Amino acid sequence: MLKRLLLLGVTSGVLAGIVALIYQKVYSSSVGADFSTVATPVGIMVSNIVGCMVAALGYWILSKWLKGKTEIVFNFIFVILSFASMLPVFAAKLPLTINSPELFPGLAIPMHFFPALAWSTLEPLFIKNGE
Repeated sequence: MLKRLLLLGVTSGVLAGIVALIYQKVYSSSVGADFSTVATPVGIMVSNIVGCMVAALGYWILSKWLKGKTEIVFNFIFVILSFASMLPVFAAKLPLTINSPELFPGLAIPMHFFPALAWSTLEPLFIKNGE
């Protein structure tokens, strides 16, 4: 099961990263603010993949402890952590050379939900009911 979970973690991380990069392009072209020096494409991809890999390990650990209630507890924790991960965005100190820094939360905050959304979308392909 760990192997499938790690594959789910990588796959959902890559999916979330791709969606985040598309969102970054759409957001930047829509509002005219470029944050690519702060939220780099590599940083976006790595953070999504690492986040989903940590989620995979967390799911595996929870499955050892909780047996039948893993999915609901995991989903609850994943969403809570997604919300919690947004808080530093509000305190982020952007370089003085960045135009329209007030628009940065509009870029960064939605991206914090992409890993949970990608995981939830792909999970049925990797985890069967009752595992």
